[in-house]
Amino acid sequence: MRELYAFAGRRRMGTFRQVGDRVDFSYAESAGPTPISLSLPRTGPAAPGAARAWLDNLLPTRDDVRRRWARERGLPDTEPMTLLASYGDDLPGAVSLSADPDLPWRRAPHAVEAPLPEIATRLAALRNQPTSWLDQRARPRFSLGGHQGKFALRRASGKWFWPTYEHPSTHILRPTTPEEASARIADLGRARSGGIPATRTELVTFGAQAALVAERWDRLGGRRIHAETIRQALGVRAGEDIDPGGVRDLLLRLGLAGSAVDDVGRIAFLLAGDRVVVAPRR
Repeated sequence: MRELYAFAGRRRMGTFRQVGDRVDFSYAESAGPTPISLSLPRTGPAAPGAARAWLDNLLPTRDDVRRRWARERGLPDTEPMTLLASYGDDLPGAVSLSADPDLPWRRAPHAVEAPLPEIATRLAALRNQPTSWLDQRARPRFSLGGHQGKFALRRASGKWFWPTYEHPSTHILRPTTPEEASARIADLGRARSGGIPATRTELVTFGAQAALVAERWDRLGGRRIHAETIRQALGVRAGEDIDPGGVRDLLLRLGLAGSAVDDVGRIAFLLAGDRVVVAPRR
């Protein structure tokens, strides 16, 4: 049996356990009333496969990226539980995952700066080799979902740092072109004008490397906030189709106004980008 402990700050939320192909999640007494996911309720059974889907969506969609991550750490397989035990310090949302039950009380490592030339090198490597998401020399312990190659950094006091459990990332960077960046920034601007809280993004050049730099939607004031993707909230694994009706029902559960729920265009936008849902605070 494999176990992964889930923490939100110093609070232990619960434990993921895997036996064979089955993954389950159980809440700790210290978890508090807010669920780790809308697909993993505090009371009552979770949908079959919801715990595994929640973990799966924390990782890159591409199998070749997962294989590279496992190979570079000498891991035995690409199971989400295996990868996240090694890369789970800094994740989407407020939760960190570790095989160490004492993660919040370990001796905090010093923040490791990512100099501008190093960031430029990482962008160039990712542009030329789409599976090269991470610089293993920095022993990164973060993970990002999705298909496109990218990496996370922390911005503090005018400098960039590699994230850890103690030092949450604040931005996501990926290689781009000025034309692509302009189109993307305009797209997100239109979304905000339409009432959708889209991520604020800018074009930044590191040396000769252009990067699309996005403020993390799941950070506030440099701290992690409780949030999840639509796929996680619905218990749908990466790569599986999402039912727009399920998204509509989810928005109703979150108490959104009927006009927003019935707006097919907004639901389509959410599905196209797998936009986020902020978990309810109770």
